[in-house]
Amino acid sequence: MPDRNQVPLNVRVTPEKKEEWKTSIDNDETLAGVVRRAVDRELNNEYVHVDAADYLDSGDDIDFSEVTTDLDSLSGQVEALQSELDDALTPGSMPPEDELSEVAMQALAHIPRYSDLSDDVRREIGERDMDRLRGVKISIEGRQTRVDGSAQAIAFKMDGDESELIVRQALIYLENRTTENVRSTIADGTRNWVRGV
Repeated sequence: MPDRNQVPLNVRVTPEKKEEWKTSIDNDETLAGVVRRAVDRELNNEYVHVDAADYLDSGDDIDFSEVTTDLDSLSGQVEALQSELDDALTPGSMPPEDELSEVAMQALAHIPRYSDLSDDVRREIGERDMDRLRGVKISIEGRQTRVDGSAQAIAFKMDGDESELIVRQALIYLENRTTENVRSTIADGTRNWVRGV
């Protein structure tokens, strides 16, 4: 039964066009509903030109090389900044070595081990025949692991007894000045330390 708040609108088309429209609609639609929807879409500029739709659907024609190059450049800049930060922590700005060594040994217990990665992640790293440290980086960036070897996470695990800066210095000390098997990688802009890689 027609809605009393609507007014009839007659549209004249050829019998062939009417049949074409009827055969093109789904069984659960009415010709009047399709015409209403088409007019609304036309008036609201919701249609996309066929050529534009074909271009968007192809996907092959879109060149992302410039974006990829920019992202690679930014990633390199972040790594360079991390290295500069590490270099800025010169021995003169560090606490005395005996204090640093003590914090380093406390931090060592909280540095994630390579074996802390899931079996699946370690198996994938092995199957790809990649450097383990690179595999750790990729698994962190790909959110394949919850292992967090950042200075912030390690300082937190140490119950906040030491500042993140001192823990970071201790981790750098462990990596560069001891025989402990501690290495680091920058993943998602944050340096992460790991043991046993």
